[in-house]
Amino acid sequence: MQNAGTTSFAGSMQNTGDAARGWDRVASLSVFDLIGLLWRQLPIMLIVFIAIFSIGLMGAMSLKKEYTAQGRILVQYGEEYIYNPVIGSAGQGTAYTTDQMIQAEVGFFTAAILKERVLEKLGLRQIFPKLAIEFDNRASSQAQATGKAVRDMNKNLGAYTAPNQPLISVSYKNSNPEVSALVLNAIIDEYMVYRREILLDSSTERYGNERKTTEVKLTEVNTELALFLNANSIGDFEAERVAAGVRYAALSDQLLAAKARSREIDAGIRAREDRLVTIPKEILQYTDDSSSGELAALQIEREQLLARYKPASKPVQAIDASISRLRKFIADGKNKDLGVRRTGVNLVHQTLQSEKLSLESEAQSNAERISVLGAQISQVRAKQSKMQKLFPQYQRLAGKVEVLQVAVRQFSTREEELKARHNLAEEASNNIRVIERPVVPFEGKSMKKAAAVLAFLFAGFTALMVGLGIVFSKIAKSAALAKPVPVGAYPAVEGRPIHPGGGARRTAARSMAQPSAAPHTVPPHVAAANMANAAYEAAVAPQPQPDPYGYYSSPAAANRPPAMAVPPIPRPVQQPTNPFVQGFAPGGLPVLANIGPQTRSDQLKNF
Repeated sequence: MQNAGTTSFAGSMQNTGDAARGWDRVASLSVFDLIGLLWRQLPIMLIVFIAIFSIGLMGAMSLKKEYTAQGRILVQYGEEYIYNPVIGSAGQGTAYTTDQMIQAEVGFFTAAILKERVLEKLGLRQIFPKLAIEFDNRASSQAQATGKAVRDMNKNLGAYTAPNQPLISVSYKNSNPEVSALVLNAIIDEYMVYRREILLDSSTERYGNERKTTEVKLTEVNTELALFLNANSIGDFEAERVAAGVRYAALSDQLLAAKARSREIDAGIRAREDRLVTIPKEILQYTDDSSSGELAALQIEREQLLARYKPASKPVQAIDASISRLRKFIADGKNKDLGVRRTGVNLVHQTLQSEKLSLESEAQSNAERISVLGAQISQVRAKQSKMQKLFPQYQRLAGKVEVLQVAVRQFSTREEELKARHNLAEEASNNIRVIERPVVPFEGKSMKKAAAVLAFLFAGFTALMVGLGIVFSKIAKSAALAKPVPVGAYPAVEGRPIHPGGGARRTAARSMAQPSAAPHTVPPHVAAANMANAAYEAAVAPQPQPDPYGYYSSPAAANRPPAMAVPPIPRPVQQPTNPFVQGFAPGGLPVLANIGPQTRSDQLKNF
């Protein structure tokens, strides 16, 4: 009862000791020993190898030869990669790099819709006959068959690019060389059409739809504007508004001129009235004086007298004297008041009076003119006021009309431009060119050899792992059957077993009958090691504790836990790593066992 604690400690170390002994035995094996152990498992390894390799070889032989059609496409910058906004100039914004452009083209080329179009164009039976047979047999629906075909085309289709190179290398694999070239050519053709649809066509339709929508809005606004003008008796709002302003200015000028003329007329009338007061109405027109006639008659008579008389004759001299006197009389002006006098209307007075009358009549007409101009200006002012009230509503409608007209013009222009670009792009794509068309490949590639090699390697590796697993399991099983060495004791040697209980149990074990010795003779050095072990165990055996108070001798001692013995000082025991080293004697010297009668090869045969 006193060594129960020692027994529990030794039992807890048993599993760890088994694992350690097993790995020690594995580590102690040489390469030749391992090969020898694997040679014993050769039949099992061959069975595993043949089974796996046969399955892999059958799968490799079922692989078909594939023919790969190849082509190359040159990608350059085009106008479809230039941002062309509705408002503003083209080319604004961030530009695409060459790699981004090529990646976009690769995305177009590998799109699923291209494969669906190729399937519709060539037919499922020509590309995938087996799927067509399944579809004919109603084993799968049309959607499932198309999905499987697109999946297989994705696996077989390839598009590759190199850095800083504007080339796209494309390929397609198929078991039929003609089908591979036919499918790849069809994909390239559909790719050229599809990229134009994505980059060009959608904008044309969008601009056309926007133009039509804007035209409908423009018609509605024009109708509303016409109703507004008719309701207010206006033909052209802007023209009438401008004409009203011009007319108002002209009428104002005329009114000012009429008023100025009215004042001028009044002043002229007053001036002429003042002049008429000082100018007589009648004046002496002329006086009928006969002295001049008489003088002329005397001169005529003198000339007649000279015809009969000489100048010195008396008749001539008498008439000369009469003429001289008459001339002096006239010269002195004594004849002004003599003769018949005639009077008449004064022309100046008459002119002033006429002018006065004219000015008075003009003043009356000018006053009437001023009145009419005032009325007209009032009408123009009323119309202008009406125009000003209607102007905000007209401006709103006219503004809508102008904006919609500009939008329709822009959409129409952009639509026509895009249509022209689309027509040009349909004829030729200058930036996308197929520089190498796929042709029918004459040489195929098969994965049979590679698959057979992989099957061989996998089968060999699996067989080797199975053999190693069997060998290691046997080594672990042998280690588990071996008896553990407790802490604080020396390992057992041949002829004397060691019990893990330690203490009193080891004493009891020594008093028990020993098993029969091995058939061969124990060497002397082994016997000496056994004696040394016995002496050491007797020295380190735990002693019972004293019981001065009779704790364990009382009747209730049976229900009490046993006294704990003072355990021996644990001494680490070095485990042997060599199967021929059975243990270690005091001082650390190895104890060799079974050398002589058995060899290492004989011991390995016991596995």
